[in-house]
Order: sequence, then C-alpha cells, then structure tokens
Amino acid sequence: MATFREARYSRVVDRGGHRLAEVEVFTGRTDDPQYLAYFSVCPNGDYRLDQVLVNDADTEVDWFDNSLHSAFSDVTPQIFSSPDHVGLLDHDEFTSQLLAHEGVKDALDQHLSTHNP
Repeated sequence: MATFREARYSRVVDRGGHRLAEVEVFTGRTDDPQYLAYFSVCPNGDYRLDQVLVNDADTEVDWFDNSLHSAFSDVTPQIFSSPDHVGLLDHDEFTSQLLAHEGVKDALDQHLSTHNP
C-alpha cells in the first residue's frame, strides 16, 4: 500500500470543526484505484494523516457525484493494520511518501497551515 502512482492536493474540508486537507491518491491498481487521504496540522506544525477513504462506487453506474449514498468508506484500519502491513511504521512511511510527493506538502503549507485560517 505504501506505493502510489500519483498524489495531489484537492481541497480543505471542515469535519466537525476541524480543518483537514484532502489529498487524492491514485494507486494505479484496479481493485482500489483511488484513495482520499485527510491531513490535519499537529500543534508542532507537522502534518498528521488522520484518515484514508476509498471510493466504493462503480463508475459505470454512478458516474456523477451522488450525495445520496456513501460511496467513500474509511479503510484506514484495514490498510495500516492488515496482516501484510506493520501498522504505525507503515502509516508513517505512507505519510512521508505522500508529503514528499511533488507539490503536496507545499499545497498543505499554503492551504492548511495555522498561518492561513
């Protein structure tokens, strides 16, 4: 899971009064082609990966943004705690790789930092 083809900043969302940066992650795999990774800012200014969602919608049937169902489901526990992953270490590695991907950390600095409400 720690490898992906592309990652790019999408937007800032508000979830329960918390600002999170949404990053689209394209794996290149046919079974889970796209994830949405959500980052928050820690008190020390670092970024923390809070949640990873996968799109369960069938694009042939649901080709538009349909808010009447929950196409995205939380897969954070599965991808970081499954038998083929080592948990926190894998989580940290995936987080580091996302933040190191071209433009992602710069976009988070610009849109999510505590200096930009």
